[in-house]
Amino acid sequence: MGARDTLVPRLHIKSTAVGTSPSLSLCNRRAAGEVHEQLSMDRIMGLAVFGEKVAARTYALMADLKPEYSSLLRKFARMEGQHGTWFAKASAANGFRPDRDFANKELGYLIAQVDDHHRAGDFDALAVLQGFIVECLAIATYEPFIEVARKYVGLTEVFAKALEEERYHVDWMTRYLRLRFFDRDAEFLELVERVNTQGVDCVGGTLMNITDYLTCVGLSGADCAGGMTDEYTRLLERVGINEQRATRSVVRLFVPIIRKYRRGEKTK
Repeated sequence: MGARDTLVPRLHIKSTAVGTSPSLSLCNRRAAGEVHEQLSMDRIMGLAVFGEKVAARTYALMADLKPEYSSLLRKFARMEGQHGTWFAKASAANGFRPDRDFANKELGYLIAQVDDHHRAGDFDALAVLQGFIVECLAIATYEPFIEVARKYVGLTEVFAKALEEERYHVDWMTRYLRLRFFDRDAEFLELVERVNTQGVDCVGGTLMNITDYLTCVGLSGADCAGGMTDEYTRLLERVGINEQRATRSVVRLFVPIIRKYRRGEKTK
């Protein structure tokens, strides 16, 4: 694990028994005013539950475009769907109510992009959007959340297992893209920047929009954002982009979102 994993503080709440609700402590911050821990977890788990369902749908659509990989991609879809089921059950055990309306609002832009790429038959764009951008956000939040989740019933186990499987998906996508664009760095970067124009704005914007909720439950939104950019940079390097070009590309994509957030502007 990187240095960011040591920055996650422990929650100071009582563990909850199955079927009970956690205490409704308040998180007081200038940025968020008063945010209940219950509200924060409802919204975080809403994104986790329904985001995994969206990921399952995306992999299923990708399977339609590449019959030669259909069996594996449908396996990925089933795994993502299972993650959503795990998260929903663990939420219920802790008295959390995954906020579907909030998730739908955040995920609508992503779903529209997936549909556009699928309609265009653009498998490579979907590989970057799902395999890199979406999975990077999942990894950057699930990894530190495992420690925070120890205060809740069953959440550490399901997030740890989901994280392991997300990395498996990313590994395959990385190998696919490395072979697909072998010795064609410029073409690959062109694809990445085309997809990222909307993809990072969408997924990174969601991360900015849940920063208050992450902070409330004991996570650092800044650390999660840093983790996402680090993970994304490493993936570009694994495909074959040199470190300097990869870093420059990622910084150019993420800085505008961070600036919007700091100014209090809409992130997407």
